[in-house]
Amino acid sequence: MKSVGFAALMLAAMPVAGLAAAAQPNTTGDLDKAITKAEISAKLDSDYADMDADHDGKVTAAEIDARLVKSAEAKLEAIKKERDAAFARLDVNSDGNISRAEFEEKAKLPTIKKPDAQPFMAEFDANKDGAITLEEFRTPTLANFAAMDANHDGTVTPAEARAPARTAAVAPTTPGKPAKKPTFKNTPPINR
Repeated sequence: MKSVGFAALMLAAMPVAGLAAAAQPNTTGDLDKAITKAEISAKLDSDYADMDADHDGKVTAAEIDARLVKSAEAKLEAIKKERDAAFARLDVNSDGNISRAEFEEKAKLPTIKKPDAQPFMAEFDANKDGAITLEEFRTPTLANFAAMDANHDGTVTPAEARAPARTAAVAPTTPGKPAKKPTFKNTPPINR
């Protein structure tokens, strides 16, 4: 399973309000280096293959839920390791003066939330058939890539990524709010 750091880079192709509901906080940022359409395509294909557990060419809500649970379990395991390391750091002389019961009380673990594939399904299941094809998964991202690639050379440079929005069709606006430019994003709802 790939971590958030290895998740496919995404371009936000859907309305900003819809993306905001699915996106994690702090997953966006300026593009630091040029990226090609081929690199984006390869990352999308890899992430999609990772989600398509039964390899039938469609990602279902159940497959997304399974990935969300696996991701949450991995994060919980990492939290457990950090918590245990913190205990060891607090008990500097290893005499056990910080009892495990006291530590457990002050360092409670979060619970794993019920997975919800619906934001992802709403974002990518274009024909609303309950499954996401590779084409549906790739289309919004590649459309934003094309919008950001101002000189149409197959590479989005940092300058192109920072440029103001070029088309309202890619970054719809709400009356009274400025247009937002397309940006790279991690595949938002797959990993919490």
